[in-house]
Amino acid sequence: MKRTKTFTAVCFLVILGACLLAVLAGAAGVALGWKLPVAVNRYQGEITYSGVAEWFKKTCRAFCTTELPGREKLMEANAALNKAAGKWVFENTEPEVVRLENGYLESAGNFFYYLTRPDETVAEFSNWVEETLNCPYLYIQAPAKLCALDQEQQLPLPEMTNANQQTDWLLEHLAELGVDTLDLRENLHADGLNHYDCFYVTDHHWTMDTGLWAADVMAAELEERYGLAMDMSPLNPEKYEQRVWEDAFLGSQGRKVTLSYAHPEDFILPVPTFATDLHLTVPPWGSDFSGGFEILYNESAIPSPDYYRSNSYGAVLMGDCPYLVVENKDHSEGPVVAILRESFAIAPGPYLSLAAGEVHFIDARYYEGSVKALLEEIQPDIVVSLLNAQCQVDGYFGLIH
Repeated sequence: MKRTKTFTAVCFLVILGACLLAVLAGAAGVALGWKLPVAVNRYQGEITYSGVAEWFKKTCRAFCTTELPGREKLMEANAALNKAAGKWVFENTEPEVVRLENGYLESAGNFFYYLTRPDETVAEFSNWVEETLNCPYLYIQAPAKLCALDQEQQLPLPEMTNANQQTDWLLEHLAELGVDTLDLRENLHADGLNHYDCFYVTDHHWTMDTGLWAADVMAAELEERYGLAMDMSPLNPEKYEQRVWEDAFLGSQGRKVTLSYAHPEDFILPVPTFATDLHLTVPPWGSDFSGGFEILYNESAIPSPDYYRSNSYGAVLMGDCPYLVVENKDHSEGPVVAILRESFAIAPGPYLSLAAGEVHFIDARYYEGSVKALLEEIQPDIVVSLLNAQCQVDGYFGLIH
């Protein structure tokens, strides 16, 4: 018995020592320039005891996680073991990733809007837009990846996520408070689209093809409901050709479960066959581009040399950019649309820009100034928010001031 305990203790010390050596090797690699740090930042700000201690803690955590040598191989080995065991849920991811019955990957998690009442916050913002900017406000609901009609058949356990149920609650209460809404989940099924074909297998976002469809629905709604002079002709899918980058994309959920479990997908981008004349500016970055549709995506960033650190979807419309403007010189007399966005606006954004005169994309999560002050400066013809069903609306609108 004593020998067994001694052997166990020795094994534990050996493993602990190996981990320590791996951490030190990672730190040395970064210090000597052998490897590029992912999560380690230089110390900035006034030097204080608490500040240095916090920086040291974060640095140590980084070297034990994101900077740990061989980390990706360990994750792949763990994923391969989970796959061999037939597991559907990856508890070691944050949030947890679930494999649906159809093979798609989805994130689990629950939230409860009745506790935070974002409906009241959104209604207050809608009133502010109408009173201060003298223009309408429209809350557009992008769908969650999990279809509300068959989630019980797709999930291992039906209570693993309540995104669709909470979204129903939010839209119902927004309507009661007089806020204009557009539920794209309903449009998706009304147009006969297959819900899951509209999404990537390894990512929570909808595809670029779905973005073109969504832009057409949104533009038609702005024209019919508010009388805005949207140009619908550029949104005909027959006027586009498909550019395909094979095996270029591994989505955020695929990266979490690694290549041992998920497979890269083709990245397909509908590109117009007609000429376009656009002007794109990113005021926070000082970027300025003029040209055709090609200025709306970074072609060199779409192929993935490193699936774990690249993102083809984020190569479009500057990714998670705090604020950018697309001017459509072919429809310069068209309406000015301001969109409060998160990453779901990446897919429809380029195409909606072809139907409007000017589109301002504002991401409250990253914009450092006052969103309301910016909107007063823009003086749009309409303000739209486009958020997916798993976006924490209370947290998002909590950033708007």
